Amino acid sequence: MKKLYGILGGFLLFVIIVLGFNQYLNIQITNNAAIIRNHRSYERFWSSETQKLIMDENTLVIFGSSELVALGNYEENVSNFLNAPDMNVVTMGAGYFQSLSHTMELGAISGDISSKKVALFLSPQWFQTSEFSQDAFPQRFGEENLLEFLNNDRINDIDKEYVLNRTLSMLSNSPVQYARVEKYKRAFINEISVDEIYTDIMCQYWKLKGKYSVVKQIEEMNCELPVVDLEHMDFERMLLLAQKQGEAGCTNNDFGINDDYWNTYVKETYEKGEIEEKSEVYTESVEYEDLKCFLNVAKELDIEVILVSIPVNEKWYTYQGMLCDDYYEKIRSIAQEYDNVVLVDMTEYADEMYFFRDVMHLGWKGWVRISEAIYREFKKQ
Repeated sequence: MKKLYGILGGFLLFVIIVLGFNQYLNIQITNNAAIIRNHRSYERFWSSETQKLIMDENTLVIFGSSELVALGNYEENVSNFLNAPDMNVVTMGAGYFQSLSHTMELGAISGDISSKKVALFLSPQWFQTSEFSQDAFPQRFGEENLLEFLNNDRINDIDKEYVLNRTLSMLSNSPVQYARVEKYKRAFINEISVDEIYTDIMCQYWKLKGKYSVVKQIEEMNCELPVVDLEHMDFERMLLLAQKQGEAGCTNNDFGINDDYWNTYVKETYEKGEIEEKSEVYTESVEYEDLKCFLNVAKELDIEVILVSIPVNEKWYTYQGMLCDDYYEKIRSIAQEYDNVVLVDMTEYADEMYFFRDVMHLGWKGWVRISEAIYREFKKQ
């Protein structure tokens, strides 16, 4: 009997320690919400519990990929201006983050999105004929997000099964993660099973681990953005500033490509000459189905999606023989299928100098235009 009491006492002590540690993490994250919100790291992207704690009624969640890189200098990256009393942003994404990962995250955090609005930045490069790298996906995959997505009762089983199957297909080169997700799938199919117990334990483990990973980084976080008055922001003046910055950064080519990027990645290709035979690109891809799954889930969760269609650097793409008109039209057609989607179509600026900083990533004028557009949509102005 004493041995039984000892086991029970030890288990109770363990539970108390875990609960206390969890509460400590919650307090640390809540007390540092703004600085964590502005810190862009995989650890934060993977921790849906952290996301819930750092959002407020004025937060717009922005899903995207490599354009959501680490914060640059305040004067060089005008995306930093989206920090105001009536709006702040929390970004989700870096290179190789696409609709599949974002669908999981959306399902995981939707209940805490007070504004009931999110933005999704679409990159044409997502829509390759071949799938995005199975070597890259495991490094961008957050199991906590998947498990919380599966736990969301408002999402139908068809979408959950689609996400599970797509995730397994993308983890074929990662056997350890694949094996765990297989167990999650079996638990999804049969709730009364050993796999269900395993899944519940892993869900709590990933939640605790995720928050701890973020709290460990707090001392390294130094992204204190200036608070600005977006309601009265002079975006025309910002465009003039962006024009000057673009001119200063692009002096050795006529494509609006930053000098260093041009010299490192583009110059040699340019010297081979223009490709005369043009063809449409990004028209066939499984990514279209992933995108529709994201939009389906958003509709089920009563979330409005500000869908930002980012073009390519048309001057350079045309030089390389690649056309995107059919891709742009496909995105417009998909957006029209959903009454919860507002399309912010930036394709009219595809050939504008300094809209990009290279062949695909947003540049000086691109960030000004998109920042204004999503602010207007968020505030419905």
